[in-house]
Amino acid sequence: MLSPVAARAVSGRFSSSGDDLWHPQQRQSRDEEQPSADDDSGKVTPSGRYLLVCLIGYSMSFVVFGSQVSILGPTIAALAEKLRVEEADLSPLFTALGVSCIVSGTPSGWLVDRLPTHHVLVGSLLVEAIGFVLVPLMPSVWSLTALYFVVCFSYNFTNSAVFTSLAWMFPKRAGPAINLVLAMFGLGSFFIPMAAQACKATAGSPLAVFYLVGGLALASAVPFLFVASPARPSAGGAGDQGGGKRSSSGRTLELVTTVAVVVLVFITTAAETAIGNWIYTFSVKEVHTSDADAALANSTFWGAFTLGRVIGAAVSELTTPLTLLLGSVPFSIVGCALPLLWGRAGLSKALVLALGALAGLGNSTGYANAVALLERYVPVTGFINGVFGAVAGGACMVGPVLVALIAKYTSLRFMSMPWVGLALYSLHIPVILTAAFAGNKLLALPAAPEEEPFLSPAGPADGSEAAAAAAAPAANGQAH
Repeated sequence: MLSPVAARAVSGRFSSSGDDLWHPQQRQSRDEEQPSADDDSGKVTPSGRYLLVCLIGYSMSFVVFGSQVSILGPTIAALAEKLRVEEADLSPLFTALGVSCIVSGTPSGWLVDRLPTHHVLVGSLLVEAIGFVLVPLMPSVWSLTALYFVVCFSYNFTNSAVFTSLAWMFPKRAGPAINLVLAMFGLGSFFIPMAAQACKATAGSPLAVFYLVGGLALASAVPFLFVASPARPSAGGAGDQGGGKRSSSGRTLELVTTVAVVVLVFITTAAETAIGNWIYTFSVKEVHTSDADAALANSTFWGAFTLGRVIGAAVSELTTPLTLLLGSVPFSIVGCALPLLWGRAGLSKALVLALGALAGLGNSTGYANAVALLERYVPVTGFINGVFGAVAGGACMVGPVLVALIAKYTSLRFMSMPWVGLALYSLHIPVILTAAFAGNKLLALPAAPEEEPFLSPAGPADGSEAAAAAAAPAANGQAH
């Protein structure tokens, strides 16, 4: 989830001339125009050592980030036992996660805009290190919730500082570096269940994993003691990304497309956190597996999620976001349907592993391709990315809490997890189709002859086609 400032830093893909600054051929020509470090212009190119140290630090911080976001799954039973409550009674922790992510977006962006990014990042990592060391020591649910709120409040500061730093280090071409740190997020989520199980075997309690993650957060701050924060790049004079004015119908279609994608971001994040945070407990309580097998199921979900992100990134140049979304969602639907079709009597370890693998694989393309889908129809601004961050924060709260409430107050118990997952994943299809239908109708609208043609966010090719379409009526008029 990007804060508004980080989103503004990474969302500017198109120049005022309509060039796609991430297109390899166009990027090469523009890079050749940029002066090197030896030119008289005084532009300083970061050294390879500086980039390496920064990328190591950013990657470590996102391993920590991924670990922290998914740490409740394999530790919630131990926390409940320590506090002498049921697992469902710890649902306020998920509320704290969601609310803190919602309210911290703007403050984190404000601070990153005014202080060196590495200072903000080090401060955030120190808060996380201290907070997670204190988690196992909390005496009650509400003291634990208050501490967890403070720790989770720091997440957007880490997020904003890292993504803004990358955008300033690699102006207009930060995509590969951002994909790298996002992969590290998945890596942290993947390994945390196994780390918790190892802590249980060696230290006697999975809660020792909080000390491990706290130490890793502290270690992640070390690289930034040796490198300065990247400097904000000078303004390049980029113009307005939008083109001509929209008609009333065009504005309506743009609103429908945007709202549909915002809803898609919400349901894909809610489903991800509902399954990712409760599959461990589902495995233990409903399937009666061992803790080791439950940890394996949890790691299977996050492993498939990470693998799906890698596959999606690899094939994204060969297909469209719409195809990726519609092609991946059925995996999650089938995964959540399996335990419901077999029923409690038919649940098994293999079935839980299949659920985790299919749901994780299908869920992996959701957030990134939701944004990419919108970008084909509407310029994705910093404001929209800020909305995405707030909505995703709310979804992190709603998905897991919905599972917990149904488990606590109905006879479904933790069979509520696949039911919630199935409902959320099934909603993906009509929402995706609504966004695509409205977006395609939007692109089909002709530009007014007296206005500049609308610059399609799909790229310069689409923009030139739109320009040709806008020029055609005028040419026909002259011919007649």
